[in-house]
Amino acid sequence: MDVVCRKCSRHRILIVTSLAGVFLCLTLINSLDRWAAQNSTVRLPKQVNDPSFDRSTQTPEDMKRRWEAEYESRVQRVRGVCDKDEIVAMRRIWRVATNRRFGKETYCKTKLCPVIVDEQKVLFFCFVPKVASTSIKKFFLNISNIPLNDTLKDNITAFHIAANAALRRVSPMYFPTTTVNRFYKIMFVRHPFDRLVSAFRSKAEAPREEVAYFYDRYWYPVMKKLRPEGSPLDQITFSEFVWYLTHTVERDYDEHWAPYWSRCDPCLVDYTFIGKLETAKHDFPYAFGKVEIESSPEWWSDVHPTQHSVALKYFSTVPEEEIRRLYAIYKLDFELFGYSIREFLPSGNITIN
Repeated sequence: MDVVCRKCSRHRILIVTSLAGVFLCLTLINSLDRWAAQNSTVRLPKQVNDPSFDRSTQTPEDMKRRWEAEYESRVQRVRGVCDKDEIVAMRRIWRVATNRRFGKETYCKTKLCPVIVDEQKVLFFCFVPKVASTSIKKFFLNISNIPLNDTLKDNITAFHIAANAALRRVSPMYFPTTTVNRFYKIMFVRHPFDRLVSAFRSKAEAPREEVAYFYDRYWYPVMKKLRPEGSPLDQITFSEFVWYLTHTVERDYDEHWAPYWSRCDPCLVDYTFIGKLETAKHDFPYAFGKVEIESSPEWWSDVHPTQHSVALKYFSTVPEEEIRRLYAIYKLDFELFGYSIREFLPSGNITIN
């Protein structure tokens, strides 16, 4: 009898062990299935540097939905940051300016009038220097059938002067809310530090005769202040440029490095679309397509944003403490548009006091 009981007990143990093994296997398989399902979903990152998806597994409709979700998240992010920022909430200054009054031309600096408006196409576009502003102005001249002298093609400064005069421009706060809400409102940005490097390369490293104004107005005074007396005042360095930025009040900045928030007032103007230069070939056609204006990716093929690797090389010459001071100046731009400073900090510690 004892032998029979022992055999039955062993069988029960084997059965229970087998069932437990099967249960564990099923649980493991189920967990692996859920993990695979979660990781098969392609998500656009908060900071879009390369929007290339695995097109082999994404249908056109999937792609469209993901892009639209990304664009909506950009707009919602700006609104959320603006609601929390007390400094921006206090920036309710009515700056009413335009380069057209009663149908007549008048002068208005682009720093004060950075918004191109097209009443017929219901477009309101805040352009930012060093964020494809040349391509944007050429595009608006083209869709508005405004011809410019061909000789301007080889003189970028003369082109901008002529384009600024030919296009209707206003301040962000020019229209009352009821009027501005009729427009499809667009602004484009890029990584704030990439833009600074682009501005430095354009306005400090270009041939001296092309940037004489910037040397007379900014760079010579900086070099005289920072270099020992009698030192050559040849070419300003990037670290000296950063020193200038961290020791100058924002209101005195040139428009080529003025923060986005101070130029386009995204917390006072509820922009419909926030584009990024990192995804220019997709963002520009999509934005203009919303108002039924054809804008093929080829039109924006000459838009080449500064690579992070290039910007990182320039910032490697700057002490981390100075980078943190610079970030404090542009912090709102980083937060509004979802960019990161991590890759620019040697320590990798993004905690900012």
